[in-house]
Amino acid sequence: MRKLFKSGRIQKILSSALLMLIFCSVSAQNSGFVKGDENYTLTLAFHKVDTLWVVVPHNYEISDQEKRTIENYVFWDQYQKKPIYGYKKETELTSGDDSKHLQFYGPFCDFKIAEIQNIPIKQIPGGFRFNDEAFTHATDAFFYINDEANRLYTCQNSRQVFSQSTNYAAGYFQLYIFNGDDLYLSGKCSNKTGQSELNRITEMRKAYFKPVKTTYFDFELAKSLPSDSISQVISAEADVFLETLCATLHTDTSGLERMTTYVYKNMDDLQKFLSMSPQMTIYGKSIGRFNHLSSFDMSVFKHETAHTIIGRKIGVQLNSFFSEGFAVYTGYSFENNNYLKDLEATRTHLDLLKKETIIGENHRFYSLPPLYAISGTFTKFIIGKIGIEAFKNIYAQENMEAAFLGKGFPLENLITEFKDSLNGIKTAD
Repeated sequence: MRKLFKSGRIQKILSSALLMLIFCSVSAQNSGFVKGDENYTLTLAFHKVDTLWVVVPHNYEISDQEKRTIENYVFWDQYQKKPIYGYKKETELTSGDDSKHLQFYGPFCDFKIAEIQNIPIKQIPGGFRFNDEAFTHATDAFFYINDEANRLYTCQNSRQVFSQSTNYAAGYFQLYIFNGDDLYLSGKCSNKTGQSELNRITEMRKAYFKPVKTTYFDFELAKSLPSDSISQVISAEADVFLETLCATLHTDTSGLERMTTYVYKNMDDLQKFLSMSPQMTIYGKSIGRFNHLSSFDMSVFKHETAHTIIGRKIGVQLNSFFSEGFAVYTGYSFENNNYLKDLEATRTHLDLLKKETIIGENHRFYSLPPLYAISGTFTKFIIGKIGIEAFKNIYAQENMEAAFLGKGFPLENLITEFKDSLNGIKTAD
């Protein structure tokens, strides 16, 4: 969830005041889109317990990384206490667990308990079915909360880390179905009556977008935008940028699948197509090979594409500080003045740079706009000290703090060295 921050000029992406969304009223969505729940009523009700139990299939071994991904979903803990998470296999459930709040996680088709049939999504071999549609691809997944708000399903078809619930801040709607990194549909569907109201996202896109293709990219431009002039800019800059970006990262374009960038008329339309709350301020969002822009802005496109290439070529890092910092760092290769301005902002807000800020709750990063500049300049400092290849190796690790320590660079020492080094660095005029 990212919002644009202006420091000299528009160039950064950062989180919105997402934590406030549960207290704010929202205007109704335009016709054609189902209106979501601006209060996240079912989501908050499900998590309003002391202990929440995550249930996996009998044959599933959940990893520590998956547990962290599940527990990082909660983004409102400043307003509602975050529950304690416990983990059970379905064979460990007892009759006393019926009254508890259970989150079912893992390959949906592998569950054996009868209760799994009590929702509108049904099991089929190798996948799941909703209405008359079968979802059997390995990357198909869904998010669903029942009407009673005591059962949550974050299930997928394969044994992989499922993070789309977090990426999309799922919960604004009762139901989301994902095709890998892309959202297929969202809406409401009662487990009591079976009645549904759905946003069929893939169908809605056909009427909204006009395609533009380059060597590496598939752009989908809102038909209301001046597509001819935008196409000229895309043709002149997009592919060249990608090749330069790969050079900056000491990699190349080989093996990259085509990337899709959706360019919307405005932020309101972006939020609707992503099925996110209107209270979120999102100028750009990167989810796997899909990037979403609230309007056509090459600086935002470059930032989001950097996320995509880093994820594909180096690895996906769940730590927000370094995930954003690495993407911001790549931008310095294209406009050095950005670095000078970020350095000045870093010096002004240097008190924010501390270990707990870097490794703490991810949503805290997005609530502090200066951390974008700080993360970018600190990442640049580290790369200058240890080299791009060493940093890439550390970035690809699940626990970057431990990886830095293992390479002989304790995070606390790097922070101290960086702060000390600023005394000898000339800032922007």
